[in-house]
Amino acid sequence: MTQGHETRLQIDSLTDKGDGVGQLDGRQIYVTGALPGETVSVRLHGIKPNYAQGELLAVLQPHGARVANFCPHDSCGGCQLGMLEYPAQLDLKRQRLLAALAKRGIQAEVAACLGMDRPFAYRNKALYAVRPGPQGAELGFFRKHSHELVACDDCALQPPLVEAILAEVRAWLGACRIPAYDEQHHSGVLRYLMLRDGRQSGEWMLVLVTLGETLPGVDDLLARLARFPALRSVVHNINPARGNRILGFDNRTLRGDGVIEDALDGLHFCLSPLAFYQINPEQTLRLYREALSQCGLTGQETVFDIYCGIGTISLFLARQAARVVGVELVPEAIEDARRNAERNGLADKTEFFAGKAEALVPELYRQGYRADVVVVDPPRKGCEPAVLQTMLTMAPHTLVYVSCDPDSLARDLAVLLAGGYRLAQVTPVDMFPHTLHVETVARLIRD
Repeated sequence: MTQGHETRLQIDSLTDKGDGVGQLDGRQIYVTGALPGETVSVRLHGIKPNYAQGELLAVLQPHGARVANFCPHDSCGGCQLGMLEYPAQLDLKRQRLLAALAKRGIQAEVAACLGMDRPFAYRNKALYAVRPGPQGAELGFFRKHSHELVACDDCALQPPLVEAILAEVRAWLGACRIPAYDEQHHSGVLRYLMLRDGRQSGEWMLVLVTLGETLPGVDDLLARLARFPALRSVVHNINPARGNRILGFDNRTLRGDGVIEDALDGLHFCLSPLAFYQINPEQTLRLYREALSQCGLTGQETVFDIYCGIGTISLFLARQAARVVGVELVPEAIEDARRNAERNGLADKTEFFAGKAEALVPELYRQGYRADVVVVDPPRKGCEPAVLQTMLTMAPHTLVYVSCDPDSLARDLAVLLAGGYRLAQVTPVDMFPHTLHVETVARLIRD
């Protein structure tokens, strides 16, 4: 196997990053843009003892559902499945979930993946890197597996107003000669832009992330943005740290009150720059309604919502439960959750605690807190062992696990099944069309 060698390859599967995987001379070959079942022509590079990369040269035998990619910026790596028909994407995600469960010896009926009628312009949050380009500061996304910028103003997953606002920001960058952030030298001014919209409220927020406290040309920028009445808040965020973290912790409001509002199923939420909020409003509603349905609430239950964020799921639950106890690591999110509970008239049915779930959940149990139903919506890494053990000790009659990663879900389900629960329902939900990402709602019943 030599650098630059061209060969045919049969693609067997996909990685969690969406790369096709084939086998050659006992090594795995990773091919961006290839789909399972395809025969492709590749040029080898990045050769290592156990694997290599394959540059896709041609698709010799295509997948039956392969289509022309809708996006001219496919090198950004955001939409790994843009070349696959949408119904086939949904089936692929369901199969990925089934495979993750099978690896842990879990046999389960998995429902069809809940998809969208129109899987475009669904994102309510856009994050753009700002980096030096040949003509000055450039906006875009990072190329897959790198921090090389792919310039892009017209992402099909963003609503049309994003492109118009970016055009004004780009003009301001050039007119005021704002230096873009240079990662290598940790210098420059503007690092990132974040746009967030309340899909129901129609309110928009723009966040400008800088390396230091100075943001030149602010008055010029605000004058340019005045033609967007929907842009209710403009915020200057300061992030002086090296690394991949996008937002810092210091927010300074330039216009508006620094927040926007949105609504889900009649519940109203206040969104600050740092607030976690699901990115696809239409599918978020389906996800939360599915989780609520699987809880089977009668109005008499005490529910634990672990990893509750700003209280979105908590408030869905509180309308049909006697009491909801929310636990979240980020103190600012807990403050948002309490404010959201007040705003929706549910403060008397909710109680929120800030702290690490692996420490706080056992402590609440020691203090006498008990749950009839537990809902968990952990980060990608899944639940901490202490959280799983406390749930088993508490022994609620129903557990509802909302997961963003099939592998960590399967690992945690294996622990809960061994501890006396049975898997009653598994439903995947497509929160991010054209990517390999899939959310899952799983219901466990005390056996």
